[in-house]
Amino acid sequence: MQASETISVYSFRVYHGHCESPELAPFKATREAILALGGQVLEGTDEDVPPDELDADGHFRRIPTGWGSLS
Repeated sequence: MQASETISVYSFRVYHGHCESPELAPFKATREAILALGGQVLEGTDEDVPPDELDADGHFRRIPTGWGSLS
């Protein structure tokens, strides 16, 4: 797979309500999706994933499979 066939997703922090300390989001997302959520991108946490692994909102949720595959 070539670099042009992947999209960078990042870990990020989000603020909820009146909470002063941000929470780490339980999924990664594209930079654009993070900014749309009002989140803060955590630089250096980027991961390149195929575009078809993102949902319609640009979120990437890794499916925990342990050591095995889903097939």
